[in-house]
Amino acid sequence: MTIFIIMNIIVKSKTLGSLSLFLMVLLGTFSCSFDSVNERLLVDASGRPGELFLVMDSVQWKGELGEVLRGTLRASVPGLPNDEPSFTVRYIEPTRFNSVLNKAKNILFVATLDSKTKGGVTVRNYITSEYIKEHPDKFIISQADLYARGQSVLYLFGANQDELANRIAHNEYVVRDFFNKAERKRLFHSLYAAKEMKGVNNTLLKKHNFYMRIPNGFRIEQDTPGFVWLRSPGVTDGSIDKNIFVAYKPYTDESSFDKKEIIDWRNEITKKRIFEDPESTASYMETDTVNVPVYYKNTELAGNYAKEIRGIWKTHTLGIGGPYLSYIVLDKDQNELFYIDGFVVSPGEPKRESMRELETILNTFRTKKQMAEVAKNKSK
Repeated sequence: MTIFIIMNIIVKSKTLGSLSLFLMVLLGTFSCSFDSVNERLLVDASGRPGELFLVMDSVQWKGELGEVLRGTLRASVPGLPNDEPSFTVRYIEPTRFNSVLNKAKNILFVATLDSKTKGGVTVRNYITSEYIKEHPDKFIISQADLYARGQSVLYLFGANQDELANRIAHNEYVVRDFFNKAERKRLFHSLYAAKEMKGVNNTLLKKHNFYMRIPNGFRIEQDTPGFVWLRSPGVTDGSIDKNIFVAYKPYTDESSFDKKEIIDWRNEITKKRIFEDPESTASYMETDTVNVPVYYKNTELAGNYAKEIRGIWKTHTLGIGGPYLSYIVLDKDQNELFYIDGFVVSPGEPKRESMRELETILNTFRTKKQMAEVAKNKSK
């Protein structure tokens, strides 16, 4: 505070010289020092993957607003064989939100001006009524590392319950996507904090003209021209077999992005390359388009035009299956079409977090030209 006062006096008296320059440097030093101290004081955010703490008035939680939020946050993850919610929601009554609970990785505050209960007033104070009144055009703001390091906090607010419920209903993807990105960011750091398979990364680039960051625990299962299969057979956890395969071919025309064309290509790849039972060539993997709808949307992968596909695979003769996530990516520079796929084998186990992990890995995909640009920038 003293430094700020002295700085103001110097500025007002227009005596900025060597002394003021010294104070400006000193102020910057103190600011950096305070920031680093605050950073050290923050503990790491805690909680299980996919867990979200929701703080709002209990009456609203049980009413229409809570119903909209439950539908938004607990919406089933597309492409899984069994219903699994997008997030595991832990409701917290505002007056019980304490210094232990506020260290959660994901926190959502929900408040409206029309709530008169003690819980409603309490949660509103986390945002301030003045901010809600002064920003009628807004209903959502975010903050990082509020109480703990690596924490993601979202505020949803409005003048009344009906208005806020309507806005959430029309923007439910935005709310989910905020926490999905936060989860993937944490996963990214945890996946690559351990030893990374850099030799495999470079092999993919040299032999197959694409790059992907492969975390520790994966191995190359098959490696042939136009195809590579990477696998983490679940030796460490004993149950979840994680797989990634990439195939590519020359790009011809836009019909390559049609849903049927993509599914046919996947079946062609898996029938030829991926067998569940090595003793029987009749036991191949295929896409299940009957029991579970195939999820299909436009997207981008590392700035490249792509289609995202989520669905269920099954074996032709054996009674097992599981979820898969695919990206069809166009590499304009090489005029090649890449099929990038992640799937898991984990009978009887939840699959949400395993698929989120594979999604994080697949999103490290880069084309040959993109990696050349990275190398060029590093050499500057």
